[in-house]
Amino acid sequence: MKRLKTILIILVLAALPALAQEDLKIGKLFDNDYINEYKATEVVVQGKELKPYNLTLFHSVTFDNVKTSSEKIEEWIETDSREAYDKEVGRIKGKLYYGFFCLPPHKGKNRYLFYRNAALQADSKDQSLTVVYMEGYTTLEQLKKMFK
Repeated sequence: MKRLKTILIILVLAALPALAQEDLKIGKLFDNDYINEYKATEVVVQGKELKPYNLTLFHSVTFDNVKTSSEKIEEWIETDSREAYDKEVGRIKGKLYYGFFCLPPHKGKNRYLFYRNAALQADSKDQSLTVVYMEGYTTLEQLKKMFK
């Protein structure tokens, strides 16, 4: 019985990062099936490691070769960004190259979405696409200082 409880707790904790993005189109991107299909690298950080940054969740997915999936991901980002109350974007030939979006708070936590498609740069050997979702109590100003 104790073993069953432990397994259930692990399953619930594993699902928490997905729940954070459940109301976003980009939430589909953080689904394990999608990550496995495109052989993406996923990073999930929660807990005390994020406390100094005033964040409760850091969830990123990086695709090394995005040619087959970039249009769908860009579409999801564009849809979610319509709800952003603050945003900074850069485009190359009409395509979204990077975007930083401040999304409406969810359950009292600020939410941020970052997107970068390095494959759009001319002559770039980097063909990666990265999406980062962050949530917590940090402000946009604090985040900008962290990423300088």
